[in-house]
Amino acid sequence: MKEGWQIKKLGCLCSFERGLTYSKGDEAAISTKGVLRSNNVDLSSNTLNFDEIKYLKDDIDIPVSKKVKRNSILMCMSNGSKAHLGKVAIIEDDLDYAFGGFMGLLVPDEDAVFPRYFYYALITPIYKSFIKSLSNGANINNLKFADLKEFEIPVPSISEQQRIVALLDAEFAKIDALKANAEKNLQNAKDLFQAALNKLIIGGSEGWKSTKLKTICSKIGSGATPLGGKSTYGKEGVSLIRSLNVHNNEFHYEDLAHINEEQAKQLSNVEIQEDDVLFNITGASVTRCCKVPKDVLPARVNQHVSILRLLPDTLLPNFLVYTMISPHHNTALMKMAENGATRQAITKKQLEEWVIEYPETIADQQSIVARLDALNEKCKTLQANYEKTLSLCDDLKQALLRKAFNGEI
Repeated sequence: MKEGWQIKKLGCLCSFERGLTYSKGDEAAISTKGVLRSNNVDLSSNTLNFDEIKYLKDDIDIPVSKKVKRNSILMCMSNGSKAHLGKVAIIEDDLDYAFGGFMGLLVPDEDAVFPRYFYYALITPIYKSFIKSLSNGANINNLKFADLKEFEIPVPSISEQQRIVALLDAEFAKIDALKANAEKNLQNAKDLFQAALNKLIIGGSEGWKSTKLKTICSKIGSGATPLGGKSTYGKEGVSLIRSLNVHNNEFHYEDLAHINEEQAKQLSNVEIQEDDVLFNITGASVTRCCKVPKDVLPARVNQHVSILRLLPDTLLPNFLVYTMISPHHNTALMKMAENGATRQAITKKQLEEWVIEYPETIADQQSIVARLDALNEKCKTLQANYEKTLSLCDDLKQALLRKAFNGEI
């Protein structure tokens, strides 16, 4: 350890207060009494956001101890997702907000630790490893201060803490500017492809045909869950394609399920063929669409995915995919899906009656598909580069934090 530094436990550097508990009947649509909850702490940036503030009735009495304080640290103590346990944000301003029962407030002893130094200690890689070790149990989704207070923090003098914070603030600001630029360029790359889709796919040009989907399909149908359900799925056998495998113009192999021959016979009416188009008809991923890859055959689909099998010499499967994922048509399909009573869903009848426009000649379709394929590859390369930059920015922050708390900067 660097000379003059000490190792101190978190519990010696702060006081702790658990958040406010309240009932559904205490809530109000809007009031002067807002409550910060887990969703108000951004996991990736460790900052506060003020989206979806919960409000309590104005006549509810909120103790001062249940309100956030300037220079305190708001921490998630309970969450359905372990990834969110222990996430923090620093309260840098005087805010008139309470904090909810699943949250905790750490108030630094400013004679012992500079608040922002304390905050940085709680976003270090070693802190994240410490939190992970506390929540390793199968059903552990709660943190206890009795455990948290044992976390060890290297502590130099206050003046040295302030110097380290000033350096980290300056370097993080540069990294954040680089990230913001990469995020902007990433979005631009995505927008470029979406704009091209709309330009090339929307019909109306000479030589284009307009018809209902059912007139150019030999099959429009979805499957079912085989007898036995998920518990019987395996790693080998006939592929069972589910909505989580179908993404826009991409097939995701992760979590691809497999069923045995007997189960496959139950779904013989939805056997996948080469060049079939897969279309999600229910749930949060409704309207996602892709062409089936050859290497998953033989395959079936479950009830959340529809097979669209085109008649020969009518429409290229890739052209249909690009049409269905284009912003113009996808927006119309999403509106169609809003008819679901409890969840978004598109019926077979709606798909059959859906009107599609396309060039009459296969050669014209191939020309458009080739241009979109080429642009798609360029955009994917750009996106991969920008995503790599974003990842490197996060890695750089973690490296700086390691050096800072090892006394190396």
